[in-house]
Amino acid sequence: MDFAFMVVEDMEEDKNYGPGGLFPVKLGDVLCPEGSASGSSRYRISAKLGHGSYSTVWLARDLVGRRTVAVKIVRASESATSREAAILKHLRTPISNPPAVVQLLDSFTVTSVNGIHQVLVTEPVILLQHLLELPGIQVNMRSLVRQAIEGLAFIHERGIAHGDLYPSNIGVAIPDLDSFSEVDIWGKCAPPTIVPLVACDLAHDVASFPPYLTHAIDLGELLVSAVPDFAAREPRVRILDLGCAYFAESPSPRCHTPRSYAAPEVAFPMIAHGNRDAPWDRHLPDRMRGGISSGAAGTTSWTTRRRSAGARQQNGLRTSRQYRTGSGQEPILPKWRTPSGPRGRNAYSAGGQTAEDARGLVTLLRRMLVIDPMERAPASELLQDPYLVGRDLTTKPSDHVPLPVEHPSPLNAG
Repeated sequence: MDFAFMVVEDMEEDKNYGPGGLFPVKLGDVLCPEGSASGSSRYRISAKLGHGSYSTVWLARDLVGRRTVAVKIVRASESATSREAAILKHLRTPISNPPAVVQLLDSFTVTSVNGIHQVLVTEPVILLQHLLELPGIQVNMRSLVRQAIEGLAFIHERGIAHGDLYPSNIGVAIPDLDSFSEVDIWGKCAPPTIVPLVACDLAHDVASFPPYLTHAIDLGELLVSAVPDFAAREPRVRILDLGCAYFAESPSPRCHTPRSYAAPEVAFPMIAHGNRDAPWDRHLPDRMRGGISSGAAGTTSWTTRRRSAGARQQNGLRTSRQYRTGSGQEPILPKWRTPSGPRGRNAYSAGGQTAEDARGLVTLLRRMLVIDPMERAPASELLQDPYLVGRDLTTKPSDHVPLPVEHPSPLNAG
């Protein structure tokens, strides 16, 4: 054991701090962009937002811009090859109403004894999954799905594939935090849980790890207490975490998407061979690489809709192993099974949805969840689907229904 105390759940592993590892940072630290003209301190760390094997993400105060931002610090071993900053710069837009993609505000490097780390400064967001769990939240699911697909189409139009689209990589913008000071934010949140890091080996360089690890802040709790009308506003979707994104003409990186959200051409090698490096897109035209993301968007849209309606039906697809058939037989159910009877009608009417709405959603999903990527509709075409066109896309009180309780990772910082 390298450290004296055991790390608790929802904290990064202490072994990730060391040569080539994570950047050692603690609450109250101030980051200064290397090579900046002023040489002044810039971003003061206020709270933790999330973590992964490849980065940590923090809420910070921009001391120069006087605003609240999110700061993602990438581990040293990944920083030199990371394309995320270049891709976010390519997607950055100056318009006042940006597309549904997280906006990059700044990028630079910092140095620790563990190496050189890339730092990405973006607008802060709350995960869509967490937003849907807030008390009193009112959302129009059709609007959320359309915004997410618009963001995906925007990414594809600029020659980029996201590479890792699933619910934990979709958030909602929270610009309200700019008006609150660090003291305001700290006063509205519970004190963070911390675990001290004490090296068992005296030879362990204390500069390679922070003095303690801490839990992520509960952004939902903060928003409910600090911005009382936040739950009644129309959410503005942001697609985030483009760490696995790539330019269409470039080789695709290793897939990190959870198997349950991956497109078939990605998931099948994972299931059959445990292989995440299969050359699944090597022979696809550039326009169809976006179709892979569209397939992932389909499973994401379905998951989001299930969560919003609180659906607990067991009629979904089972794992592929349960659908293997003999030669010449149908490899998968030819039709979706439609719920019938009172339970089916209740599922349709949840959140103000009608049976016609449900059929429209299923029709849209059929265009997204297609086995053959060459037949999968790209995001730009999906935006013309009748389910997303000519409908009321504003939130109504009837859209709110109780949600099942789930506990996803606070923020995908992989």
